[in-house]
Amino acid sequence: MKKIYFIVIGLFMATSVFSQHKESGNLIEKLLWDDNMLNIMVDTRIDAQAGIVNGDLNNLGFHGQTIKIWFVGEIIPGVRYRIRHRLNKPQTPLREGYSGATDQAWLAFDLGEHWTITAGKQSVQFGTFEYDYNPADIYLGSMAFNDLDAYKTGVDAALKFAGQTIHFQVVNSDATQFAHPDYANRALAAVAMWEGNLFDNLLKTRWGYAALQHNSDTFYNWVTLGTQLNIGDFTTELDYYWGERNMDYSSVVMENILGNRLVCDQSVSVNLKYNFGKWRPFIKGVWNQRHDKGFGSNAYESFGIQGVVEYYPFTHPWVKDLRFHLMYGYNSTDFQGVFNTTPSQNEHTILFGTRWLFKAK
Repeated sequence: MKKIYFIVIGLFMATSVFSQHKESGNLIEKLLWDDNMLNIMVDTRIDAQAGIVNGDLNNLGFHGQTIKIWFVGEIIPGVRYRIRHRLNKPQTPLREGYSGATDQAWLAFDLGEHWTITAGKQSVQFGTFEYDYNPADIYLGSMAFNDLDAYKTGVDAALKFAGQTIHFQVVNSDATQFAHPDYANRALAAVAMWEGNLFDNLLKTRWGYAALQHNSDTFYNWVTLGTQLNIGDFTTELDYYWGERNMDYSSVVMENILGNRLVCDQSVSVNLKYNFGKWRPFIKGVWNQRHDKGFGSNAYESFGIQGVVEYYPFTHPWVKDLRFHLMYGYNSTDFQGVFNTTPSQNEHTILFGTRWLFKAK
């Protein structure tokens, strides 16, 4: 994060030095004065939240859900970049040379009309529409959405034709849920995803397949299918995840010594939305199942539903993305197999908050 601060400070110092020579046309000056080349945005969300589990209040207070800073621009036509950094996440160093708080740091190059190459830390091209949302826009996420390691360093080649985009991506696969500890420095993942647009936006797809390396001869497979239907101001999204990974789910089943176990996870998400303009309500349901392959049985299933109303009161460009939101959510977890004596958990959540993605420069 300190490096980012130094870059920004350096840019603004350069502004004062060269302010009397705007005709020089150097790169730093263009970055500072041209909005196409440098946009600085701040993304924040704050909620007042209450949670009740099995009738007991276990969470009450105000939560800073996210605060991020974005640097976005196009240096020359066809060469773009994005840096997105979380200010409320530990700055854990990674094998990739980036902080764990740096979600994205990439350069994209357009090669003609049909190909785009993106290099750097980027979103893993898993399918589904839920996965494509900014996390600040998710209130009740599926188990897969919450747990998948979303940002990795690598290269993505995107082929665009007839309104469709096909992604071919290779990224690091060193997350503990996929890579064996002795193989993490060598593990890679191959990802393919169809980002489809059919019948003039009536039907859209985000269908993906990923093979994530565990060791020299084992890959964990993930299938991610997202289909969106758009009829006027009404949108329906159906998402499905299926895949294998190593997970320590001790905190869910209240076991202290469970450790990493090979599981097969499934998640389904259904999202129904309507856009009234300033008012944007939606209802979302999720279903999750965790199958423990070592035990040979399901560990648990969960079902959740939420109702959300978002309100965008302003139309001025500076504050058009400022919203207020109210959410009620219910989630139930039923334990199975070796954990079938564990009582079910029923959780109610109410939150009210605000989110603002605003342009600082």
